[in-house]
Amino acid sequence: MATSRQLREQIAAGRWDAALAALYGGSEEVLSRQRSRYGAALEQFELYYGPERQVQVYSAPGRTELGGNHTDHQHGYGLAGAVTLDLVAVASRNEDGFIRVKSRGFNKLDVIDLTEAEPQQGESTHSASLIRGIAEGFRGKGCDVGGFDAYTASDVLRGSGLSSSAAFEMGVAIILNTEYGCGLDAPALARICQFAENTYFGKPSGLLDQLTSAVGGVLFADFADPTAPKIEKIHADGVLPEGMTLCVTDTRASHSELTGEFAAIRNEMEAVAACLDGRVLGEVEEKRFWQELPRLREQCGDRAVLRAIHYFEENARTLAQRDALVAGDFAAFARLVEKSGHSSFECCQNVYCASSPKHQGLSAALAISQSILAGTGGAWRMQGGGFAGTIQAFVPDALVKRYCAAMEALFGPGCCYLLSLREQGAVRVM
Repeated sequence: MATSRQLREQIAAGRWDAALAALYGGSEEVLSRQRSRYGAALEQFELYYGPERQVQVYSAPGRTELGGNHTDHQHGYGLAGAVTLDLVAVASRNEDGFIRVKSRGFNKLDVIDLTEAEPQQGESTHSASLIRGIAEGFRGKGCDVGGFDAYTASDVLRGSGLSSSAAFEMGVAIILNTEYGCGLDAPALARICQFAENTYFGKPSGLLDQLTSAVGGVLFADFADPTAPKIEKIHADGVLPEGMTLCVTDTRASHSELTGEFAAIRNEMEAVAACLDGRVLGEVEEKRFWQELPRLREQCGDRAVLRAIHYFEENARTLAQRDALVAGDFAAFARLVEKSGHSSFECCQNVYCASSPKHQGLSAALAISQSILAGTGGAWRMQGGGFAGTIQAFVPDALVKRYCAAMEALFGPGCCYLLSLREQGAVRVM
């Protein structure tokens, strides 16, 4: 194990280029950026914790949702891909029983006393609650974990639908798993992170985001049994055909304060399920749902019923998307992407907040995408929890320049990201 200073020198000399190329691509432009990025993270670690500490460096990717919008928490299917935007964490184990994490872009240092196991007053919805919850999740698995000091630098857009939270959670989890030799597999780490987000942070999220960051590649998951989801990894190579680029546009309106809107989707879907003797819609027979529609409208309201319709149709669509990718039929996949986007808008109703109709960045981005991409073989959709954040588009290379210019005219320079899918999940890099 090397000190932070030694690692900086090795990175600058190109000794870690192969490891970086495996994660981000091998062009000199990409490698130069990542050498600089990793070196800067190591320098910041030294600033907070001293220059002579032995360290390890970790990476946890963000993810883009490819299908299954708001289906995973109803025990349905999910489809997502890890992307090359990631969180990098420099970490060093300590012996004092505290976890300290300084994250770039945040003014405070999170300090977690591991003797205080329960959720702390005033800590929910803050990163400290996630760290505490993840540590307790490991202990609940019988793992003897302790403290570490870390500096993190994330280029996953915060509050954007690319799941910066899952990347942060998986960064903490892979540090504890490695530094303390826990030996848990990727799905187990994902479940610990979901536990922390649900119980300590207070967000009723599903598991797909954490699973994708943990496993990498394109992940198809069946959540019929959410405690042991069936997962299939589709290798990232070849998912996108030659001449097609994945573009994610940040509309620069954060959804980080919209937990109540997200929770309402889940609550309304589960209210419909309860009327049909289920806990979640995945436990409900779809035929019975359609038969009972008049009663469900009266008891649950139209929006809840429409969101249930979205679930059943989106769930079937997600399975069809998986089949199209496995068959190498991108044209069929793209048509399903468009249908998914329309369903999110019309039925799930999570493209903008009804309480704030003047602010519809996602709606505008989708409309412009349609005007440019309709009939070209490309596709576009809202992704993630919704209401704000990002949209996703598959753009023919000949239109990328025009598409990005149109998005930047609406949302400002640098809002349109050209992404690649990433094969690796959360890993120790060096």
